[in-house]
Amino acid sequence: MKTVVILAHPNIANSHINKVWTGALSQAHPEVHIHDIYALYPNWNIDVQAEQTLLEQADRVILEFPFQWYNMPPLLKKWLDDVFAYGWCYGEGGDKLAGKEIGVAVSTAGVEDVYNDSVYGTIGDLLRPIESTAKFVGAKYLSHHVFHGAFAPDVDERLAKDIDNYLGFVTK
Repeated sequence: MKTVVILAHPNIANSHINKVWTGALSQAHPEVHIHDIYALYPNWNIDVQAEQTLLEQADRVILEFPFQWYNMPPLLKKWLDDVFAYGWCYGEGGDKLAGKEIGVAVSTAGVEDVYNDSVYGTIGDLLRPIESTAKFVGAKYLSHHVFHGAFAPDVDERLAKDIDNYLGFVTK
């Protein structure tokens, strides 16, 4: 199974969670392609044909990003708007993502208690648009992997324990 991680971190050099995750992924699974769209498209001019070709060659697509204001970073939204085009992945003749797997790996600054039903909604609730998009284009939604509390005092200890779960989610 060919897997691609669409990494959408606006400042991966200063990241903690996503940088550690992708570093571990590169070492443990060099066959997984990490596709850093902020590095590739600093001017936001997305090469739609190249991106579609990349996705056509993949079996599994993981969208990885830090959760910002309860949403995905803006370049990832633009990437989805541009790349997931009518006639390519939906609409007449649009079947290029049908049968593929799509999942989400997300990090949050907020601690887990913030993401519950009584406050702002669960991560599953907040990621529902991505789940709906995956289903709309005929892909299988894999759910998500989340790491909460990127700035909490125990972040390094929890992150070390999380690496295997992240790797398992991306590569299973």
